[in-house]
Amino acid sequence: MRGKAKRAAAVLAGAGVAATALALTIGASGGGPRTGSLVVHASAKGPPLRFVRGNAVYDGKGGRSQLAAEVSGALMGPLSPVAVSSPNGSGIVYGTWQPLRAVDPRLSFSKQGIADGEALGVPSIRLRDDAGRDSVIERGAYSAAWRSDGALAYFKGADARFRANRPYVGDVFVRSGAHGRSVSWTDAPARYVVYAWAGDRLLFYRVGEGESLELLVADGPGRARPLADGSAVAVSPDGQRVMVASPDATSVRVLDVATGREQGWLDVTTASPSLRWVGYSGSWTGDDIVAPASAGLAVFHVGGGSIALDQVLALDPSQFPAGAQEPRFTDAAAMHVAATADVPPQDGLGGVSYFLDCDRGALTCDRSDSAPATEWPRLVTNPSRPGGER
Repeated sequence: MRGKAKRAAAVLAGAGVAATALALTIGASGGGPRTGSLVVHASAKGPPLRFVRGNAVYDGKGGRSQLAAEVSGALMGPLSPVAVSSPNGSGIVYGTWQPLRAVDPRLSFSKQGIADGEALGVPSIRLRDDAGRDSVIERGAYSAAWRSDGALAYFKGADARFRANRPYVGDVFVRSGAHGRSVSWTDAPARYVVYAWAGDRLLFYRVGEGESLELLVADGPGRARPLADGSAVAVSPDGQRVMVASPDATSVRVLDVATGREQGWLDVTTASPSLRWVGYSGSWTGDDIVAPASAGLAVFHVGGGSIALDQVLALDPSQFPAGAQEPRFTDAAAMHVAATADVPPQDGLGGVSYFLDCDRGALTCDRSDSAPATEWPRLVTNPSRPGGER
């Protein structure tokens, strides 16, 4: 299992990826900011955007509000945001995890006396509304997507409890609002992860054997169809297109969501010798897309039926062996990128996470103070783009 599939297996087990020090190189298209090293400065500031960490949400301006439970992206990793902003940007839906017994990820289940089928925990999604009220939307659920009209999609397991060595299967449901009646949009239980709305159409994954990913699109209840094998990089601002990485993550395509028609293709390994793969859950602003990549981050330009690689933002592999995740443009000019960078446990120490706030023109990044990776520090985002991501 190589590249993208290998990363999918790690994140669906709750693992993170890492990055701090970056270097910038111009890719195949030759445009954009000048070539050079991107210098990372340690900073006590967090990102200039809302983010969640532990049992709190931060407004990006120094303010902090308590959540009723700790955030968690268990069972989905960065395939879907752990905290999704409401269409008006005031409320958030976030994922949580209720452990039913202690589990040491370093040991096998058998060595911990955990029997096949034993209940280990319960995922749930919660709503913190614009008045500060915090309530459970659904137990046994994870991965939410919020549409511009308030429709809320999510995955719900047939059994709320996650069990050892058992697939966590269920269906994708949609509500007209956070507290509306739920309607199933899938015809058969499977292991799904909801990604985002593309206009009125819903994008979600069906996870197969070996953590293979199939991207599906649903036009309504019972009207799901395959769109592509692989994973979604980002949805266009108008919701009509999606960039998809191939199953081996060596190429990307832009597809028309309504028809599945290909509107551009690029082999990233030939576009730049520094790239072996490109990942999912990036950001699309204007004609520019930023995505995780083997070297760290990659920036693409889309237009005229083609895809061009503008930049590769490379990480120091000796210090940070994996890449930043869930990168997001934070300005209309797509010159500033915020991302999470997780450093896995090593030498007996627990993993930590950082936020990166990078200026592609000045070739600098601010790196936040570290936080325990178990607190799931993540940006609050909405890849469905109902009100723009910024």
